[in-house]
Amino acid sequence: MKSIFFSLTILSLLLIACDIKEQGISDAQILEVHSLYGSQLITHFKVPFKAQNAAGVDLTSHAIFYIDGQAQSSNILEFNQTGSYNVTASITLDGQTITSQAMQVQVIVPQSTTKILVEDYTGTWCTNCPRVTYKLDQAVSQNDHIIPVAIHYSRWQGDDPLGFNEITTLTRDFNISGLPSPIVNRRLGHIWDEQYTSLQALLDQPQPLGLSVASQISSNQLDLTVSVRFDMDFSKKNVNLVIYLTENDLHADQANATNYYGGQDPIPNFEQNHTLRVALNGVYGLPIPSSQMQANHIYTYHFSGAVPPEITQIDHCDIEAFVIDGDDQNAPLINIQKAAIGTTQDFD
Repeated sequence: MKSIFFSLTILSLLLIACDIKEQGISDAQILEVHSLYGSQLITHFKVPFKAQNAAGVDLTSHAIFYIDGQAQSSNILEFNQTGSYNVTASITLDGQTITSQAMQVQVIVPQSTTKILVEDYTGTWCTNCPRVTYKLDQAVSQNDHIIPVAIHYSRWQGDDPLGFNEITTLTRDFNISGLPSPIVNRRLGHIWDEQYTSLQALLDQPQPLGLSVASQISSNQLDLTVSVRFDMDFSKKNVNLVIYLTENDLHADQANATNYYGGQDPIPNFEQNHTLRVALNGVYGLPIPSSQMQANHIYTYHFSGAVPPEITQIDHCDIEAFVIDGDDQNAPLINIQKAAIGTTQDFD
């Protein structure tokens, strides 16, 4: 059995070598290391690295990666301390090891706090939805970096007076088949388990960008500025900026089959907060130009227009601006910022 295993191992190595040769690689060619996010990285963030030859042929699957000469288990590298590091890669061909030149990376502490979005798909007619409303309020009271948005679903016109006008797109794309369905950070299929600890775990994960939000109202005109600050280079990525306008202190009778809020059914004139009224630039937002996503750069987006007719009291509204890693339902949220209308929330 040992000889069979040894023979299979040798055969596997020969096949890898042949595969490399078929890609046009010779032992005289140069091996290069590249990072998807450039040479400035943040601590405790997993970053994929790539090994390729001078012609651009991808050899990542054949390479071993090293941090300051220490071999790593994969090409997904994470740095736990700030400082300067040398990343190299090597492949073995015909018994000869080819090692890349070092790529020097600078690792910094993240400049922005991590915040998370919980989109609570709900309805005034939904008898179990007050349970999630209550638990979300409790979670936010423990950590205001948890940002809830209530997205109301109308089964037919007038069914829910707070129904969001693009709800059909979202429920279809995110496979919402029943309420309540609180989705965390736009992750398809990631329904919140209603436990604070699971949200805290996400808050503990650093993110490589942050946002600031500023707005003002004048003569029914909304002027809004959202800025995105990048700690790492995102120019090789496709990311979108989404801007929500939510309203607080709305009131509608709420169906209730839970023991929360006194177990009353319905709950008359129930206060409905952080209710999504308008997605100002679409539910999947607009792309950030690649030229604006370099490390240490700040991208600024301006919006100006009349206060949307869906809004009852603009001074009771909030702006939630967030960046997603893509442009559809498969694009998870990277980071988010919230600010009340007429105020400025700087980078934090």
